[in-house]
Amino acid sequence: MNKSIFTLMALASMVCLSIHASAKDKKSDWVALFDGKSTKGWTPRAKVESFEAKNGELQLFSKVNVWVVSDLKMADFEVEAEVKIPTDYAGFNSGLGFRLVGKTGKPKGYQCEIDRGKPGGVYGIGMGGWLYPGKATTAEYKERSKGLFKPEEWNKLRVVCKGPSIKTYVNGKLVAEVEHKQSLEGHFGIQHHGKGGTVSFRNLRARKL
Repeated sequence: MNKSIFTLMALASMVCLSIHASAKDKKSDWVALFDGKSTKGWTPRAKVESFEAKNGELQLFSKVNVWVVSDLKMADFEVEAEVKIPTDYAGFNSGLGFRLVGKTGKPKGYQCEIDRGKPGGVYGIGMGGWLYPGKATTAEYKERSKGLFKPEEWNKLRVVCKGPSIKTYVNGKLVAEVEHKQSLEGHFGIQHHGKGGTVSFRNLRARKL
């Protein structure tokens, strides 16, 4: 075999192996926040009526406003989750928490809103309330979020945090862009506002950036 051809084939093989290894490493960066079978790694911060793993879902029902907080915490990260809210409770409210701090009771930190009114909005828990949308960004938010959230279906949420930058996505579309640095590291969490019905999460995972 011609030496130059052999060299090219060897180089091509090395490139393919490198690409495969990179893809594998990228995939393995993700850490599951829910094992699909149990509530291991999650702690309710108040009394709940029901918190269980069922049908590959993390299901939460409460009659009071409650946060369930994960053992895992991160600083700069990307977190994803699919969520489904109860269809027979028009005022239902939930949230995906991140950079949550505090060992007991209601945590402080950030919440990606999950409801019919402000899906993908960012709320500062114990940090001043709504960070997005605000008065100056209401019109922008309405345009970005219009028609994205499907109350009767599974919805995919994604939050990306790097330093003070916070970005949220609903079903693949950018919704919120916030700069806030009061909490730069903390735990993840899920919320039930206590207004009835069961909220379900699945495919919860995160990775460091």
